[in-house]
Amino acid sequence: MSILDNMMNEKPKTTKKAAGKKSKESFFKEEYSDQLANDVSKYGIQSYSKSGVTFEKTSENQAKITYSGLLVKSGAQSVDAVYGYGSNQNWESVSTMPLNQESAGSYMAILPIEQGKNVNIVFKDCAENWDNNSGMNYTFVN
Repeated sequence: MSILDNMMNEKPKTTKKAAGKKSKESFFKEEYSDQLANDVSKYGIQSYSKSGVTFEKTSENQAKITYSGLLVKSGAQSVDAVYGYGSNQNWESVSTMPLNQESAGSYMAILPIEQGKNVNIVFKDCAENWDNNSGMNYTFVN
């Protein structure tokens, strides 16, 4: 039996009060918010949070990409997403789409996606500076 099995099988312990009486067992009560549950996309959000890239699938054939990464932090006035589908090593149907400035320091676009194929994305600015996640690209499971 492993340590985890021992922990899972262990019964809750009671604690003694100062007067020597045992207190009732207390169990964790989970709070749940319908509002929080409804705020999350039913398709899910994937993120490279440290790089400022978020991918949110909004329907079976569209996804919202949000970018606030290296190029924006370096002062880019415009950002394009270069994206393709399938394997990260062999992109298919490569296209370029300009991102719209959503707010100060944040750009976004709605990208078409192909069902069942990963989406691979890199970003470039008008001076041809690229953010390709240090050569690894930004890959999202579809």
